[in-house]
Amino acid sequence: MPITLNVSGPREVLTEEKATATVAAWKEELLAHRAAEPSASILCDKIILTDKSYTSGAAKIVSTFLTSTDDFQPSIASGISIAILSDTIASRMEEEGLEVLTTISNAFKESKLVEVDLSDNAMGTKGIDACSTVLGGDANVTANLAKLSLCNNGLSESTMHEVADLLTKGGDNCIAKNLTQIHFYNNMSGPKGCEAFESIMEKCTENKLTDIRFSSTRARAGGSTHITTALKSLAESGNLEHVTRLDLADNTFSDESVNTDLATALKSCSKLTYINLRDCCIANEGMKRVCNALKVSGAKLTHLDVSGNDLTASGARSVAKLVASLNSTIVEFSAEENEMTSRGVKKIVDVINSQTLEKIVMNQNEFGDIAGRAILDMVSENRVPNLTRIELNEGSFTEDVVGELVECFGDKLPEMDDNDEDTEHDADLDDEEEESEDEDDATETADRDVDDLAGALSQVQV
Repeated sequence: MPITLNVSGPREVLTEEKATATVAAWKEELLAHRAAEPSASILCDKIILTDKSYTSGAAKIVSTFLTSTDDFQPSIASGISIAILSDTIASRMEEEGLEVLTTISNAFKESKLVEVDLSDNAMGTKGIDACSTVLGGDANVTANLAKLSLCNNGLSESTMHEVADLLTKGGDNCIAKNLTQIHFYNNMSGPKGCEAFESIMEKCTENKLTDIRFSSTRARAGGSTHITTALKSLAESGNLEHVTRLDLADNTFSDESVNTDLATALKSCSKLTYINLRDCCIANEGMKRVCNALKVSGAKLTHLDVSGNDLTASGARSVAKLVASLNSTIVEFSAEENEMTSRGVKKIVDVINSQTLEKIVMNQNEFGDIAGRAILDMVSENRVPNLTRIELNEGSFTEDVVGELVECFGDKLPEMDDNDEDTEHDADLDDEEEESEDEDDATETADRDVDDLAGALSQVQV
């Protein structure tokens, strides 16, 4: 089996001296591996250069070692298929940083890359140009590229379009067509950058996508439309069927047509296990559509995050019905920073009965003792036997209930230093949402009947 080369030690500047020591250690490791497996055609298939800030000289030493045939024939670089190149130019001035990126990228001209991670490099358009070898500038290197991560790179609108051009050029032979994983997180590409993302998604036509992350890119409402349009289109063409992870945090899905498109896409994600919809402004009605879509899909979620979506007790009711369907699989559940009140939190807690659930996060939800008592009942009834962490900060529990929670959970419960027992959230509960539950039930039943009919019609053979 091929080995992985890594740069050991703490986060630091890698000087020429340290780079020389690193490649000497690599050489020793590789020689030992070749002696142990003399018939191996590839000695190393993965390299991790992350968490070091390379000087120009250090980058050249590393590149020269990887491409040299003095000690290893063929070169080590020729066998590498996974290149983790994140966080390699921190603190470098622009000129040197670009030189480092170019040198490291060009070291893989003889590689057949399957996975590339260039996250945490302040790149911009010049950086994308510097790394073009591993981003599609050399078709021989990236013909088999399946996984790409460009997170926290400061990708602007124009830079995002340049990335899209690299990934979609070549028509039927473009990189995007074969992608299984695509990660864009914490960039500043804005609404126009979302257009570029949509153009990439349009080319993902081989039903290979399993992991999509497009979050915290300053999409705003206009850009978020492109995201949901792209996902809906993929779903309708049968190209979301294998997605297992979907991270869309910090987008704006408040518009009815947008969250309807999102729900349409989610209905086809039957293999989904992880979904992050934190800070997406979905609100109650949108969340009802989303939760119903996830139930229709039959996805066995292990991770569900609906935090920061302006949910009240009505929205919590939709979430509760979804959570109830996931009791056999859910591992982590987060719904913090909403307005669910004790009534909403209790609705969710009352349906939890899971052997798999390990983590619950419901900080800052305008709740008090009613929710606290429901949570204590959940434990006393042994409905979460494997829970290892629960977060309930920024509520208004009385001193007695705080004491009971601390005694019940111990180290599983982080300190509730922002609990405000003087605020009586529970005293302000009204019955308006409870009175509308029959209407909600009727609406949800009608929606489900429509979904069932649509599903039946889709199976009709003409």
